[in-house]
Amino acid sequence: MLDNFEWQKGYSMRLGLVHVDFATQKRTIKESGYWYKRVIKTNGEIL
Repeated sequence: MLDNFEWQKGYSMRLGLVHVDFATQKRTIKESGYWYKRVIKTNGEIL
């Protein structure tokens, strides 16, 4: 669920729940990642 290489768009599309800075390899959780964490924690009750 990390940003990765997308076959048609290369590295320009960022679809993961965790942003990856490819220059430094630093990972940063996106807002969508925190949302998914809440979904898991509540067994989907927040949907």
